[in-house]
Amino acid sequence: MKDNISEDRAGSLKTEQNLYGGFFSMKKYTILLYCIFALVFIFQACSAANKNLKCNLYVIDAVKKKNIYLPSSNANDIDVYLKSSPQWVKIPKLGNGKLNHKAAYDAAKSGKTVIASYNTGNEKNGHVALVDASKPMTFSKNYGAYVPYASGSVQGRKPELLPMSYQFSADKEPKMSYFMYKGNL
Repeated sequence: MKDNISEDRAGSLKTEQNLYGGFFSMKKYTILLYCIFALVFIFQACSAANKNLKCNLYVIDAVKKKNIYLPSSNANDIDVYLKSSPQWVKIPKLGNGKLNHKAAYDAAKSGKTVIASYNTGNEKNGHVALVDASKPMTFSKNYGAYVPYASGSVQGRKPELLPMSYQFSADKEPKMSYFMYKGNL
């Protein structure tokens, strides 16, 4: 009788191992798929100087809290969306082709949501940040002008409020734009 019990337990044990072995291998594939998805999402984040940034994720989340839609995409694609969306208006550049920092600042100060964007125009990703008027504009030697502050993630750091010249180097200005959301306030 002992032998029968041992055999039954051994048989049950094998069945349980097959059942759980299949479960664990399925669990491994599920985890692997989640990891692949997470990596794809991270690599879509901004990458200036080949560093993975999360500026797009920060801006998407910040405007979502204001019930404003942005596509879950990289910075270049967000720039393309802003240019084509009827909900956003591009703040015109000055006559000399420079960004109109004062207009972007004034719009943010009046309660409008303003996004600064840089589109590389190629497979390298750009950058996006939110213009913030909680601090007065500051002079930037690199831009040769007063610039607003902007909140965003730079070089993978947690998002912080920095002068625009820290968010975007002056050499990016020709491919930069300010966009104002039409809907709020």
